[in-house]
Amino acid sequence: MLGFLPYEPGSLPAWRVARFEEADAWCVSGQAAQLQDDGVLAIPDSRRAAPPLQLQLEAVDRPMAFTTPLASQEIEPLTTFDPESERAVQMVLKKFEVWLQPLRAQYFLGALLYQTLGGLRNAVYEVVHQSVLLAVVDLPRRRVDYRVDASPVQLEQASWTQRAASTDGLPPRFKRAGLVEVMWQFAQHSAVDLLPAVYHTELIRLVRPPQVPPSWLKESLRTVLQALAAGPTSMAQLQKSGLNPGQLARDLAGLYFDGAITTAAGDMAWLPSANVLLSDRGLLF
Repeated sequence: MLGFLPYEPGSLPAWRVARFEEADAWCVSGQAAQLQDDGVLAIPDSRRAAPPLQLQLEAVDRPMAFTTPLASQEIEPLTTFDPESERAVQMVLKKFEVWLQPLRAQYFLGALLYQTLGGLRNAVYEVVHQSVLLAVVDLPRRRVDYRVDASPVQLEQASWTQRAASTDGLPPRFKRAGLVEVMWQFAQHSAVDLLPAVYHTELIRLVRPPQVPPSWLKESLRTVLQALAAGPTSMAQLQKSGLNPGQLARDLAGLYFDGAITTAAGDMAWLPSANVLLSDRGLLF
């Protein structure tokens, strides 16, 4: 399942079905999953004639819940739920949201940056809610230090003030992420089209490979990159490849915030170069 977040920071997240390897969280059939002697969890694929999925439980890097009953008593999941109970399903989704709180914090910081960047200077800002420091946004260095348990409501109501460049002495609950990483998560989980209008009409050109980890490149995004690597192409031509329009827009938005693509109409860099006032340039939308 993939978290699918509305544009407004204070809105509640929604969920939609996604490809297994691309999902933010997994719901696994406890009745079908089998734990093998080598510690690998084998999960039959009931929708396709494909070999069972093989998961090394110690290497799982996202929330996972098992439906009841469990066929293998050796499985000791952190969370189980009754798939026939609407309340149980809702409760497990709430647990997913708690486990994914750092990702949600990144998303909402990205949303706020998207809304406010045009009015900011190329400086360091602290994001504070009721005297509690939630994040330090370092625009010159293109990085964000944020409190992993910051809630969407806190971030939405927080004030942004310019501060000294130093980020020393941040609390231990803070995590550091690159600005590209934050904006990529925002693009991939947004429920609205974030692309500038020119990308819908002009030819799109690949400037360089994206700077995010290769594991972030979903199958749909790899298809887009392959098409762009062959030469400048249009949104209409990409849609003819059978790509889902909504996912295509999210993939291109991620590449746009990454700085990996531009248009034939000229340089469409999301951020100006260092030492330039953002308020002078603003966002190119």
